[in-house]
Amino acid sequence: MESVVVPVVLFLSPALIVWIVSHFNARKRQTVHETLRLAIDKGQVLSPEMLDKMSLLTDPVRADLRRGVLALAFGAAFAVLGGLISVEESEALTPMLGVACFPIFIGIAYIGLWAFGREKSAAE
Repeated sequence: MESVVVPVVLFLSPALIVWIVSHFNARKRQTVHETLRLAIDKGQVLSPEMLDKMSLLTDPVRADLRRGVLALAFGAAFAVLGGLISVEESEALTPMLGVACFPIFIGIAYIGLWAFGREKSAAE
């Protein structure tokens, strides 16, 4: 039983995490839209400042920086874990550093997207 459950959980966990993040991001966008719709229906004037603040809630450029920093921290945690494990098991360092490279490079890519997006929005 264990030989089936562990691989199934291992492969379904990333899909579940992606679904949870997507679900809550969609709910956040839906809440923003409902708030704006309710304000318009009640006849309130929407100032440009308020619209700017509302757009920051779903700003993809700002989200890229957060994702990048979190991915870098996740990769660094794997690297530190590899260093700690290698004290007892010397052959564990290389595979753990290999695993740590994936989130580190993803984090670098997100931070690059954030930097390019920031330059683009500043030029407009």
